[in-house]
Amino acid sequence: MNFSNKDFVHFHCHSMYSRFDGLCNLSKLVMTAREMGFPALALTDHGNIMGLISFLLECRMKEDKKGNKISYPPIKPILGLEAYIARKMDIGQYSEKKSKSKDTKKNQPDGRKGNRHLTLYAMNYKGYQNLCTLSQRSWMEGFYSDPRIDIDLLNDHSEGLMGGSACLSNIINANLMHGNYEQAKKAAATLKDIFRGNFFLEVMYQGIREQKLIIPSIFKIGKELDIPVLATQDVHYIKKNQSLSQEVLMCMSTNRCIKDPKRIHHDYDEFYLKSAQEMAQVFGEYPDCLHNTTMMAERIDTDDIEKNLFGGMRLPKFEIPEKYNDPYDYLCDLAWEGLERVGWGSSEKHIEALKMELEDVKVARDSNDYDFSTYFLIVQDYIKVAKEKGALVACGRGSGYASVLLRCLDITYGADPIKYELIWERFLGFDTKKFIMEKDFGFNNETINISKTDLDEDRELEDDLGGIDRY
Repeated sequence: MNFSNKDFVHFHCHSMYSRFDGLCNLSKLVMTAREMGFPALALTDHGNIMGLISFLLECRMKEDKKGNKISYPPIKPILGLEAYIARKMDIGQYSEKKSKSKDTKKNQPDGRKGNRHLTLYAMNYKGYQNLCTLSQRSWMEGFYSDPRIDIDLLNDHSEGLMGGSACLSNIINANLMHGNYEQAKKAAATLKDIFRGNFFLEVMYQGIREQKLIIPSIFKIGKELDIPVLATQDVHYIKKNQSLSQEVLMCMSTNRCIKDPKRIHHDYDEFYLKSAQEMAQVFGEYPDCLHNTTMMAERIDTDDIEKNLFGGMRLPKFEIPEKYNDPYDYLCDLAWEGLERVGWGSSEKHIEALKMELEDVKVARDSNDYDFSTYFLIVQDYIKVAKEKGALVACGRGSGYASVLLRCLDITYGADPIKYELIWERFLGFDTKKFIMEKDFGFNNETINISKTDLDEDRELEDDLGGIDRY
């Protein structure tokens, strides 16, 4: 059968971020896929998401680093991860410190082989957030030979995610290889429920005997449970002639020599970025598994991910008193109270300046999705904590010092910005996402640690403070 690249999507690809396993240079992988005319491409590195943002930007890039226009059209990025699933579904007991303990070996006697694989994909921004959470917790809490998650944790953070059955190391395929069809079917049904129907079975064939043996069973499970089956390639290098280089990379990861007969070795050089026609040559008698790739790719809302990552301001939620409708109302109240407190309550110039600045904050929110209200409230909060703890806090500097509003919020202090005709408008330059930095207040590391630690304990902002100031 004739099959065009525009009708196929690679859902299983590894880059150089798959440590000592993936050979693909990220930029070259994306550019090759764009040149070949694929409509979308997924990145599923082993156990980490370090390459996802670069991958997204490479897929959308219109000019190269030298400013030359890229002739190939942008490609839809599918942000994914090939996760490791713990055999014993109790992630807490498998910390890195305990990885060599007797308890760990008892609970997972087959060691690293017990870390089953599962591909995860962000369908929207919520899915991307859950992907980040799972990746972080796999490294922080679930590390045992590999960064792992468990079924319970996955179930808690499955919203917005799509799942795939991955390679032979998946629990479904492992059961099929051992003749346990009903167990494999049960596992597939469980995963379908966890992902709310957004789950697919992967079939791949690179010449490995076990892959060929289980393909009919995979299609049978898909038909019985109404789960789509996708042809995937498990891409580890871009060109076919790069297989030896990838084998050398694997030798490095396992401390083996290239001449060692016990090294990890594949008899076939088939783990490269194949064309749709090459995929059709393998799975031509199952055309649905080829067409299903574009069908599943259409479920991915990359625009939602990009909008939330790069549009507007990304801020943590800031709790405000119940009597206020939104952060802007609370900000206004604090500002007018502050105007009286600093002694400018009867000054027409200061009153008009504050009105103008508050109106600018409102316009920025309504027109450009810049939530300066929450932003200022958070900055005011951590500066207040720093002062209460006796940390050194400077008066502020730069264009932010020109603000009457920031003075009323006790973010800045010192000379009167109206008296010296300082320009507030310069502060709201919408070409940057970072408006106030710790160095504007003379913060040293001690000050930052005091304010950040105190805020973390009270407001659970640990993962979000990076969006407020820079370190």
